[in-house]
Order: sequence, then C-alpha cells, then structure tokens
Amino acid sequence: MSEREEPGKKMKKKSAGPGYLEVIIIALIVAAGAVAGYDRMFAQKIKVIDLKGYVKTQKALLAAGVIDQNQLRVNLDKLDQAVSRVAADPHHIILLKEVVLKNGDEISIKSEQ
Repeated sequence: MSEREEPGKKMKKKSAGPGYLEVIIIALIVAAGAVAGYDRMFAQKIKVIDLKGYVKTQKALLAAGVIDQNQLRVNLDKLDQAVSRVAADPHHIILLKEVVLKNGDEISIKSEQ
C-alpha cells in the first residue's frame, strides 16, 4: 500500500520546536543576563583614593594660612565620609592610589578651600 492519506484519517503534524536562530538568541540573552547579574551582585569593584596627596594638600593649605585648624578637621571629616560612603557597599575594595597602577575608579573628595 502506498503512503497516501486515506480519506478517513488525518495526517499528524510534526510539532516543530524552536529553530537554530531562536535557540541562539535565547542562549545569548541568558548569557548576557548571567554576566550582568554577576557583575552587579558579586564582582568586586576597585576604588582608589589618593590619601597621601590629599593630606599633603591639606597640610600645604594649612601652612599657607588658606585654611585654619577647624577647616582642616572639617576637610578630614569629609575624607572619612567619602571613604565610609564607598565602603558601605561590600563589593567595593578601597586601595591607595600608590598601590594601583591603573584602571581604578578614583574616589573624589570635595573640600572647601
């Protein structure tokens, strides 16, 4: 008997799954999401602070008479607040600028002069 369709029987359709293109797109979306999630939630970020340069600048300003003792204390408190703000995130590592060769995000300290 030939493979012709008999009048009373319906042909079964093959269930088609996702094609190669859909699988590749889904894999890329999942991989990009995994990398973004890891970077946001687990990866350590290196922050750099120029502590030596900041203190040297503050001492020079104090010696020149531009700021007084009270303003020096206020500026050092601002330094402490800036470091504490960055250190609040457990995924941030704070290193001195002298230790890091390059590619560290520098912590900016705004002081009044």
